[in-house]
Parts: sequence; C-alpha cells; structure tokens
Amino acid sequence: MHKPFQSLTKRMVLVSITCLCFIYNYAQSFSATEIKNWKAQTDRITIIRDNWGVPHVYAKTDADAVFGMMYVQCESYFKNVESNIISRLGREAEISGKKSLYKDLFARMYIDTIKAKGFYNQCTPYMQKLCDAYAAGINFYIYMHPNEKPQLLNRIQPWVPLLNNIPGMENLNLSEADVRAMYPLPINASIAYEPLKIQEENQAGSNGWAIDGKHTFNKAPILLINPHSEFYNRIEIQLVSEEGLNVYGAPFLGEFHIWQGFNEFCGWMHTVTLSDAKDLYAEQVELRDHKRMYAYDNQWKAVDSSKIELSYKEGDKLEKVNFTIYRTHHGPVVGKKNNQWISAKTMNENVELLSVHWNITKSKTNKEFVYWLNKRVMTGTNTIYADQAGNIGYWHGNFVPLRDTSYDWTRVVPGNTSKTEWQRAHTLNELPHYFNPINGWVQNCNSSPIYGAGNFDTLISKKPSYMHPDGHTPRAMNAVRLLKQIKKVNIDSVINLANDNYLMSGQRFIPALIKAYQNCTTDSILAQLKQPIDVLKKWNYRTDTNSIATTLTVLWVERLIFLNIEKLKKPFTIENQYGVANGSTISTDSIPNQKLLTTMILVLNDLKKDWGTWEVTWGSINRYQRNTAKKDPSDNLFSYAVPATPGFMGSTNAFVSKKGKDTKKRYGVSGNTFVAAVSFGNKLEAKSILTGGSSSNENSKHFTDQAKGYINHEYKTVHFYKSDVLKNKELSYHPGAEPEIKEVKTH
Repeated sequence: MHKPFQSLTKRMVLVSITCLCFIYNYAQSFSATEIKNWKAQTDRITIIRDNWGVPHVYAKTDADAVFGMMYVQCESYFKNVESNIISRLGREAEISGKKSLYKDLFARMYIDTIKAKGFYNQCTPYMQKLCDAYAAGINFYIYMHPNEKPQLLNRIQPWVPLLNNIPGMENLNLSEADVRAMYPLPINASIAYEPLKIQEENQAGSNGWAIDGKHTFNKAPILLINPHSEFYNRIEIQLVSEEGLNVYGAPFLGEFHIWQGFNEFCGWMHTVTLSDAKDLYAEQVELRDHKRMYAYDNQWKAVDSSKIELSYKEGDKLEKVNFTIYRTHHGPVVGKKNNQWISAKTMNENVELLSVHWNITKSKTNKEFVYWLNKRVMTGTNTIYADQAGNIGYWHGNFVPLRDTSYDWTRVVPGNTSKTEWQRAHTLNELPHYFNPINGWVQNCNSSPIYGAGNFDTLISKKPSYMHPDGHTPRAMNAVRLLKQIKKVNIDSVINLANDNYLMSGQRFIPALIKAYQNCTTDSILAQLKQPIDVLKKWNYRTDTNSIATTLTVLWVERLIFLNIEKLKKPFTIENQYGVANGSTISTDSIPNQKLLTTMILVLNDLKKDWGTWEVTWGSINRYQRNTAKKDPSDNLFSYAVPATPGFMGSTNAFVSKKGKDTKKRYGVSGNTFVAAVSFGNKLEAKSILTGGSSSNENSKHFTDQAKGYINHEYKTVHFYKSDVLKNKELSYHPGAEPEIKEVKTH
C-alpha cells in the first residue's frame, strides 16, 4: 500500500530481518539473481507523484515502464491486483470456498497455465519483455513487502497477461445453474445457491463522446472518457519511456495496458456493447459404440474430453474435485438447457489481443490507430476516438462474425448444421461506424449505434440485428439532447454536460404515474398518494440533493425494472435483461394503472419504515463513503450527499448506490470511476477525476481529496507534460525506495 516508508537501506534491513524471523516461503522463492536484476531495473525507473497523488512513471524502456506501473498498482491495491489474477487463473475457490467452484471451472474451460505458457512463447521478443516486466514489478513488490502476505500467489508468472480472453458466464447467456446441470458436483461437495439476481453492473454502463473542432472553442477535438464500473478497480497513471511511450489513463488492476486513455496525439474510450460475438449451440449427443458422438451435417463426430482438477477451501484445508469437460468443434460444452448439451463459441485470440491493447496506447496517427483496431480481436467493445489531426470516430463492436440472419443469435442455435457456422469476421467498414460525421460529434452510452450521431440512422438500422441489439438507453437519449445544443464548448463545459442532472426516465415515466392517479377511483390509494403526486407534478425532472421527487422516482423506477423483467420471455437473455436494467426497454405500458400506484405506495412504506416519513431528500439517503476493505458502510461514519442517480434514470453521471446490511442510507458501489475530458490542440489539455482519490490508504490525504470534485464535477487539471509534473511534484522515488512521508486523512 502507499504508506509511510523508510529509506531503501532501512527497508532492505527490515526485509532481511523479517524474512529470517518468519521464514516466508514466498520471499525465499526469489533467487539472488532475480533480486539483483530487479534492483538494477528500478534504477531506470522514477515514479513522481503529483499534488493529487497521481503516479507518473518515467522509465528507460517500455518494459521498465510496465515494471513501474505494476509496482504502483500493488502500492495502491495489492490485494485487488492479486484477486483479479486469481480469478483469471480459475483459483478463486481456493480463497473463498466451493461457492466459487463453477466460476473457476468456467475460466479453466477456456484457458489454463499450459495454454498461457504456450501463448507467451508465441509472443514477439518485445511483448515477452513487457510480460516479463509485468511479473517482475509485482514480484518485486511482494519481495519488498514481506508483511503484506499474498492470499494465494507467492510468485506471478510472465504468462499471466495472456489470461486475457475469458468470456463472462452471464454474457454468454448462461446461468450457473446451466453449468451445474452439465457438471454436477459430488454430493459431499454440493452447494446451496441463491436465485439469479440483477447484477449492479448491469445498471451502470459507460459514456463516450467525441466532439470535433467545429464545435469547440479552440477548434480542437474533445474526447470524453467516462467509464462506469465498480469503484476502486482501476488507477489513474501516466507511463513515459525513452522508447516513445507517453500515455495517460486508467488500466484495470492486474493488467498493464491503458484500457481507456490518451497520448499526446489521440485518445480512446471503450464502452461495453452487446454486439454479438459469441454464440451458444445445442448439440445432439448420443452414445454410439460406447463413445460420445455429436451430430453434424448428417454425420457423427467424436466429442473430445479432458480432465480438470479444482481445489477449494473447506475450513482450514484444501479439498479437491475433478470434472470431465467435453468439447465439440464449436467450443467447450459449457452447460445444459432443456436436457441438451450446450457448447459455446467465442473468438479465441490471446496473443494478438494483448498486442492490440498495448500498441493502441502508442498510436500517433489515425492510420496507426485504425491499423491496430482492424486486427478485430476485441469482443464486447465499442471504440470512441479523437485525435490531434482533427478526426473523431466511433466503431460499434470490433470482432463480429458474419452469420445467417434467419437465426436468433441472442438464443441457442442448432449445433447439428453448418448453416449456423461463422463465415468470417465483418470488416471495420461493415460494422456500424461513424468517422468525421457531418453533425460534428459522436456518442455511445452502452446504446444503439443507430443514434450515434444524433438522428435515427436508416443505413445502420438495416445492418444485421446481431450488430446492434443494444437499446437506446436513457443516458444516450440525454447525451443526444445535450450534444445537439452545443456550439463552442471547452473542457469545462463538456464536463458540465457530462454531469447534467436531467433525468430522462423521470420525464418518460412520471406522467404515466400521474395519469394513473388521475384515473384512479380507489379512495384509499388517492388519499395515500395525494401529497407525493403533488410533489411529482411540480418536479422539473432534475436531480439534486434536496429533491424529494428524485427519491420517490428512483425507488419507484427500481421496482418498475423488476416488474418489467417479470414480463420477459423465459428464459430471458442478457440482451433482454440488460435492456431493462439500463433503462432502454423499461415500459409502463403493460403495467396496470393500479399496479403503478400500489408500487409507489410500497416505496412510501419503505421510506416511512426507515425514516418515519416519505418526505426524504435524495441527498439524505444517496451517499458516498469511502472505507477500507475491512469496513462496511455505516450510517455512523462520515459520508457525502450525492445528487447523481443510477444510469437507468438517464443520469449522464451514473452513481449506483445500495443499502448496507445495517444501514438506512444507500452508499455508492459503482458508476463514474476515472473520468477525463481531453482537448487535442497543439498542446494537449485535460482534466480528470478519480473516485475518491489516488490512494487506498485511509490515512492519506489522497484517500478522499477528489471526493468533492467527483460529486460537484470540479475536475483536477491533468499534469501531462513533465515540466508541469515537476512543478506539482509531491514526491519522487524509485520502486522499492519510497521516501518517508507523513499523510493525514482529510475530507
């Protein structure tokens, strides 16, 4: 963690004493040669933390920069870095017990250490150096911090970055019950499961905008980078090397490329898309001559099988369980639905994927950027782009296979015919995209590309439906409303637009509630709702911390989401569920008026139960509180009132909050994380904000020094050029030689 540190000499003495006293096996696993090489490498790396605690890594080579980045990630979030790696290794159950077994099994169906080592060997010498540096940076941190014992991994291997192409179970339209049906556990290892619930991340999403110079004050394009995800799973960092690397942005913890960010020449924002690049196949399997065979084009093909052994924590011991996994030419058999074996086909590319993510960060021209984008190895990803030459662009999806449109690719398709095979990958030009559109801006808010440049795009609407299953989210509706009005914007005005407080879902649904009330003839309902309806009639559909109407509407629409999901065709798909959870397909049309009204009464009753009144302002219950991992949210601890709402309300600034197990108030869990507005003029200018602050140490002034700016959309100036970094330097050190500092927690 980023804590008070001793000098390098004192630190090395402490390390030696600690290792001798406690005989930590993980420290012993590092050879004297490794340690010597790491120390030599750290001499080529300088970490400068600016006045906001943001780390700027200056290094001799790109590999040195990666070493520094991973060391910095561990300084801030070592446990999270290790946890993310453990998850990708398919070893979570060794920490959390058998409840994680099927998540581990699913990961191991796609990749294991043997495959990962093979991928590493396929990498170019240059990429191998980056992978080596990745492992070295984490391992050096482990060596230098013997008291911060890893949960599981005593050493990180250089092939770990190649564990980068594991699809999410839910994103494949699978439930854990489907996997269990195919691969049941032995009775002695059985697990009790809760029913499937809406995931909070489905209510978050991300925003990406690009505005060309015709609409900006200084005639330079502006890019809005606004990812929404769980809090504290990324850092803000700059990487600079003498090999031409100079990139600023946010990597996911445990990865070494900048996922969303910018260099001096261009910037990129990736939003999540439902554009289809993975499919489920129903396999017709029979035992023939004592062998499992599956039907395909009137022939029978052998089912492949392999063994997977998983370990899981049971008390103080590790228990083992073995699975026999099956596979067809489509991919692994991942589950069973309606007693049919279901295989999953995905894009299988690991080496090129890692290369693309890294080389995007070094692109200096549109030609270079599109070259790497055109590798088409990313799935579930849209790209919003702007550059110094004045270009803006938006590509919806990246790897999307060409398929027969007579099939519904959001559901299971027949596996016994070649008619359902992927034919080839669509070209970039075939995908929904905009490049320098006439209107002068593009947007995507986990939404349909049909409105990517504002108005309904007839040509894009005619593309295969599997390219654009995404709905028109309330956030996208709000973005279009705002961007259509822009004239001469600058960074500050774009930030204000990105935090606009107008709630599209209030405008869409509250009139239906008011109309239902006006048509109601039940005296008891009329009496209970008279005052709340009066409040809602006067509301301007804008959220603020003093708004009672916002409280009523958010809690009511949350209940509408579940009512809408109940009406979905069963089993519903991720496309169906996500469309409701993000607000794009919520409807009051099929809900009886009486139900709309009684649902609001339930909201009032909940508020009265917790607060003694329904007249509760949004800021009273919607809070931001940053705690250490060991502390649960508490109504007795300091917190901030937050005006922002969940994305399904149409809030461009998404903030998903939940009640804790012992709280009446709701505390933020996901939403805006690293946000930046970047202007690509002759000299790059940018402002950014990070949830809470750059440090995970609760005693640091950087633990919550960005909280007020985060809430009030007062972003900090990005120090991109070294001269500015030095002017705003707070401390400077080599990895392993952090200077002693005294930090005080501030609000």
